[in-house]
Amino acid sequence: MVDAVRFAPWVSDEAAATFRAEAATPPAPAGDIAALRVHYDAFNRRHLDTALAAYSVDVAEEEIAGVKVYRVEPREPANEQRLLLCLHGGAFMWGAGAGALLEAVPVAATARTRVIAIDYELAPEHIFPAAVNDVLAVYRAVLERLPAASIGVYGCSAGGALTAQSVARMVADGVALPGAIAMLHGTGLELGGDSLSTAPALLGMPDQAGTSFRTMSAYFTGVDAGDPLAFPGEHPDMLAKFPPSLLVTGTRDFFASSVTVMHRRLLAAGVEAQLLYFEGMWHAHHMATTMPEARETFAALARFFDRYLA
Repeated sequence: MVDAVRFAPWVSDEAAATFRAEAATPPAPAGDIAALRVHYDAFNRRHLDTALAAYSVDVAEEEIAGVKVYRVEPREPANEQRLLLCLHGGAFMWGAGAGALLEAVPVAATARTRVIAIDYELAPEHIFPAAVNDVLAVYRAVLERLPAASIGVYGCSAGGALTAQSVARMVADGVALPGAIAMLHGTGLELGGDSLSTAPALLGMPDQAGTSFRTMSAYFTGVDAGDPLAFPGEHPDMLAKFPPSLLVTGTRDFFASSVTVMHRRLLAAGVEAQLLYFEGMWHAHHMATTMPEARETFAALARFFDRYLA
C-alpha cells in the first residue's frame, strides 16, 4: 500500500523518500507499554543522532523544581534573555529522553534561543494532570528569573495538547502567561474529525475513525470530555485568555482536523493565531529534522517567537 502513495510535485524529494523509508520499518508493537517505549526510543535516538550532527548546540541534563529537564544551548545564541520550554510528544506514554531532545535541538539552533525540554512524568504510571503539574513546576521556577513575556512554550502531538493544558492551568491558577505558544500536530481539543479517516487513506494505512485521546492514552483515565483544563478548546472563555498561538499540521496528519478547528476557535475568541498547514506532511513530520519541510517548520517557529516574545 505504501508503494501507491503519491505526493504532489511541491513536496520535496527528501520528504517523499523519508516517508517511504519510515513506512518500510517494522510497525510499533501493540499493547505492551514497555515495548512501545523501546520502539519509539529507537526511532527518536536515530533521528536525534542526525539532529545533533546537523544543528550546533550543547546539551546538559539537570533538574528544575524536582523535574528532570534537558537544557539545550545554541552555540551561536542571539536571544539570551529569552527561553523556550519544549514539551515532547508520545501519547503522554513515551518520548522521554531522546524524544524530548529531538524536539528541542533543531529549534534551539534555528531560533538561537535556549530551550529547556521537560521530561515530564508519563502514563500509565502517572495520569492527568501529572504532566501539567511538572510543566507548571518548571515554569514557576523559571519565572523567578525571567519575565513571562520572554518565555515561549511549544510541543508536538501530546506535547501540543500539553501546551494547551498548561496554559489553561496557568489561567485557572492566575499565573502570568507565556509570551507565545506553539502547538504542532496536537492541541487543546480531543483527537477527532475527518482527518482520522482521510490522513490514513492518503498514507495507505488503516482508517482510525473512532480513535481519541481518551481511548488511546491511559493519561486521560477518568478525565471528563468537558473539563476545561483537559480540553480547553471546547471553552471559548478559556481560549479568549490564550497568548498568541502558532499551530502546525499537515494534510496527512491524523490530528489535522483538531488542529485546524482549534485555530478557528482561537481566532473566534480574539486570539492572535497562525496556522501553518503543510501539503503532504504526516504526523510529526519535523522529527526528520533535516528535510526541507522540517527546516521550514523550525524557521517558522523561530520567526513566530521572535515576533511575540519580549
